[in-house]
Amino acid sequence: MAGRIPDQFIDELLARTDLTDVVASRISLKKTGQNYSALCPFHNEKSPSFSLNPNKQFYYCFGCGAGGNAISFVMEHDHLDFVDAIEVLAKDAGMEVPREQGAPDRYEQNAELLKRLSESSQFYQQQLTQHPDKKKATNYLSKERGLSGQIAKVFGLGYAPPGWDNLLKKVGTRAESQEQLLLGGMLIEKKDQPGHYYDRFRDRIIFPIRDSRGRVIAFGGRAFGDEKPKYLNSPETPVFQKSQELYGLFEAKQNTPILNQILVVEGYMDVIVLAQHGITNAVATLGTSVNSQHIRKLFKLVSKIVLCFDGDKAGRAAAIRGLEASLPVMQDEKQVRFLFLPEGEDPDSLVRKEGKDAFNRRLEDASSLSHVLFDHARNQVTLGDEEGEAQFARNAMEMITQIPKELTFRSVLIRQLSDQSGIDSETLSNTVFKTRRQYISTEEQTPAHPNHTQQTPHYDGENPDLSHYEYEPPHSDYDDFHPADYTTPSSQPNPTGSFKKSFGKKPFSKGKFYNDEPALPPAAPSLSRIKQASLCLLLHPHIAKDIDLPDPLINQANDELQIFCKIWRYFTKYPNRNTGHLLGEMTDKVAMSSIYALLNHKDAITKQKITNAQQEVLDTVLALEKNLGLNSSIARLKSKGNESIKDNSSKQELRNLMDLIRQKKS
Repeated sequence: MAGRIPDQFIDELLARTDLTDVVASRISLKKTGQNYSALCPFHNEKSPSFSLNPNKQFYYCFGCGAGGNAISFVMEHDHLDFVDAIEVLAKDAGMEVPREQGAPDRYEQNAELLKRLSESSQFYQQQLTQHPDKKKATNYLSKERGLSGQIAKVFGLGYAPPGWDNLLKKVGTRAESQEQLLLGGMLIEKKDQPGHYYDRFRDRIIFPIRDSRGRVIAFGGRAFGDEKPKYLNSPETPVFQKSQELYGLFEAKQNTPILNQILVVEGYMDVIVLAQHGITNAVATLGTSVNSQHIRKLFKLVSKIVLCFDGDKAGRAAAIRGLEASLPVMQDEKQVRFLFLPEGEDPDSLVRKEGKDAFNRRLEDASSLSHVLFDHARNQVTLGDEEGEAQFARNAMEMITQIPKELTFRSVLIRQLSDQSGIDSETLSNTVFKTRRQYISTEEQTPAHPNHTQQTPHYDGENPDLSHYEYEPPHSDYDDFHPADYTTPSSQPNPTGSFKKSFGKKPFSKGKFYNDEPALPPAAPSLSRIKQASLCLLLHPHIAKDIDLPDPLINQANDELQIFCKIWRYFTKYPNRNTGHLLGEMTDKVAMSSIYALLNHKDAITKQKITNAQQEVLDTVLALEKNLGLNSSIARLKSKGNESIKDNSSKQELRNLMDLIRQKKS
């Protein structure tokens, strides 16, 4: 059921949920006094900096700044959005999630379709272990592609046997089921026999395509030989739009303990082979180029995206399309990097050849977005003189202007371009450049999925482990595989009625099921200078003892300044304590709420890493002192009036006041 979740329910859910139980079910906690500590699940560390306060039902990491309640923990740890996290917690608490009145979403409208797709996936997985011709499929997966039975289970791989109506006979036994299978792209209507259908996928290895919640929404099928197309994808349906989905995203979320970056590759097999070698954070586009919707979707999950391309001319061209797709949706604190592989290699072949560690080193050395942008702008220039430099600057600025104006990253690129071109930043910013046409992939019309023709039966100098397959007796990972054990439980509500539209008569229309691309969320508001200083004290409490605050400053009534003074006063009194102690002893709920907001602000990560925190706070205190003196002088001179400013001391005070005003303006 769609609609907004009432605030009262969320409050009740949090009241009935014990954060300690939620966290302990996911990571190992150790009792430390009244609190619990652990290795933080959100960043790599060797000593525990994650603290959980059971009384306040709040967690905080002193290493990376992560903090919040049960909902935020499930969102971050399980890589879920807000609504999904609510549903997970409600299920654990035995509560039904109520919804305010609203229109059903596309998944609720198509609950029956999703059930048929899930049944289709189970059918294909069963054929991989039970069909008389299964050796053809298992031999291909193990001997030719070097895949283990376990990795096949993780990705739900299956087998569509030869024949025209295997799926139709198994899943489409009723007219309503046939209707849903046709709507989901699993059946094709015979041209010469309206109302009669045959299976779309025949004699192929099957790759289920899952959405971010694990629901099967489409399929890809790989031919065994050189049949065309080599890769066949489901057509677009009410629940599947290939330009919005990424293969392997659900598996990456499920199987990567700390998901802080995602690698985007080209093929299904690249994703699976990388996962088999321990690189579980790879996803693939579905026969389309990387687009802005992909980047936006991934930025909701991670702060770093690495786009992987072959090192040939086609790979370079694809990288530029990825660059153009990234620019309009860039965000501060986010990264897009580019990994170019040696010519003739793809992730599948390279990770077999080099292994996980070497491949990860390549990821660490991936090119930055700025490097690729400036390199592309330079490669378009043929002249080596001033005209060429001017053209280079124009080329670069045409791309930079695609980045949202409010981003610091845009200003950084303009400054870098100024250094490279010799044109000052202000001139570059004020010059009007033509808007580059946003790239629209022509590949979206290509049904075949790009992949690789190489067969690599050997890797790392050894034969692949074939013990999971039936031809390696006596036990087979495929034979004891029961799809129901690995299929994600359906979370769709029971339908209130079957889909009654006429099917097979009219082409599917996107407009009915998809809204326009959503607007970008607004950037988090910037912190004031006083709040930045407060954050420095919270993250670097040891600096407080070397900072003096004048009494007039402490006595001011400004709320922001009062919180800053409270933080300073605590750490000055207790120089060996940290922010956890401060929060544990604080009774002022308003101040505590403000501190939590600071610790959860996007700037916290940056402030954690700075080395000049003390100087930043000192500069803020000096500016506050000057401003305090300025306000006092203005008030005093106003009270005297212009006529009374005749004595030397008043005149000198006025001159000092004017100097302060000039300094403030500059």
